[in-house]
Amino acid sequence: MNINERLERLEAQVKLVEAYSVQAFWQAIDRVYELMLPKMELHCIICGHRDGRSGFAVHVSQCQFGGGLLERYQCPKCDAIFGPQKYLDLSDSFVTADYDLLYSRYSEGDSTTNEIRTFLSTSPRSGGLYLNWGCGAWSETIPELRKQGYDVWGHEPSIRETSDVIVKYRDEISARFNAIFSNNVIEHFRDPVAEFEYFKSILSDDGVMAHASPCYDYAYADTRFHTLFLLGKSPYILAERTGFHARQAVRDGEYINFVFERVPAPA
Repeated sequence: MNINERLERLEAQVKLVEAYSVQAFWQAIDRVYELMLPKMELHCIICGHRDGRSGFAVHVSQCQFGGGLLERYQCPKCDAIFGPQKYLDLSDSFVTADYDLLYSRYSEGDSTTNEIRTFLSTSPRSGGLYLNWGCGAWSETIPELRKQGYDVWGHEPSIRETSDVIVKYRDEISARFNAIFSNNVIEHFRDPVAEFEYFKSILSDDGVMAHASPCYDYAYADTRFHTLFLLGKSPYILAERTGFHARQAVRDGEYINFVFERVPAPA
């Protein structure tokens, strides 16, 4: 057996061990939550409504990435679907490690076209400062927009190597931006109220956001990494709770974009 054959065999074994370990972990977690959930009080991560499991409509699917059962809950007050609870309960450090493991083998498709479309919905102007939130490492959005003369920066917590214009950690962000935009990111928020409040802190007083995602519908539910589906009234309630005004900018097939305008502080 030559060195290439040995490496291929070793890689295949690593993949098998990884798949087995992931499935075993989530199978154990599912057994624990099977006992816990009937007794738990759940709370909506958009409007804060609290009730037992029976007070929410339950949506069930299976994770395509080995994450086991995905049980989510639709809030009767704001229409949002959130969960699975087992993922919302994880520590930030564990979630970061889980994403690192995912992206060690998996890459998103090139989303440059939709990202630029979302960026343009913020009505950018020359001289403004812009942030692509969750910019990934698989699109040409930032270099393309900078080539067009826009001062666009990026944040991507799952990136392995940063660049002059893309940072990995929030504490590396010190500027205030005229607009923040994202594509296929908002559905990953585990605490959307806190995320929006943070966005407000790094936006200019007249700043706006645009967040595009197919998950303003209950779409792409077969992954544990999608913890939020902003159906019905929920985008507007999220905006109201965090000092924004929401408007649906466009619905074009799976491309759905909401613009969130910062509400001016009272004089």
